[in-house]
Amino acid sequence: MRYYLIDADKNELIVDLSSTKIHNADLVEYKFSTLKENKEIHASTVFVRKLAGMYYSSFDGISWAKLARQEIPTKMLNVNKVYDLYRGFKPSGLAGTGAGEMVTQMPGKIVKIQTKIGDKVSKGQTLVILEAMKMENEIKCGIDGVVKAIHVNVGQALEQGVLMLEVGKP
Repeated sequence: MRYYLIDADKNELIVDLSSTKIHNADLVEYKFSTLKENKEIHASTVFVRKLAGMYYSSFDGISWAKLARQEIPTKMLNVNKVYDLYRGFKPSGLAGTGAGEMVTQMPGKIVKIQTKIGDKVSKGQTLVILEAMKMENEIKCGIDGVVKAIHVNVGQALEQGVLMLEVGKP
């Protein structure tokens, strides 16, 4: 699963959760990597355990730090920066375009278009599936609205920064 962390200055971190190993009911191991410009810049493993109803994390399995309890978080604090957290997708509007403009974040090939011009769509709805780096990526809508234009076709290879779809207010 891919996570996007974006700060107030629109700087972003991309974190890919590559595997999860459940050791027992109270201990889970997560392997993840941090990406920048589609290149892995850091890989690590973190252990999360539950003890007496509280959660703790460790990078070495020896020293443990207590985690703040959260439901599904939408913000993440890292030392002196607050990031907005997006699980699985990043609304296209965060790439310097409008929230209704679906723009490729990386080169890839259009596998499927799941909408047509005039369709009503909802924020978070998958509109396009783009194959990139041997993975199928769901391109999700950033706003509620109506599909105004589709600029791509299935099978088309795209570079980064290409406008695929436009969604506007009804």
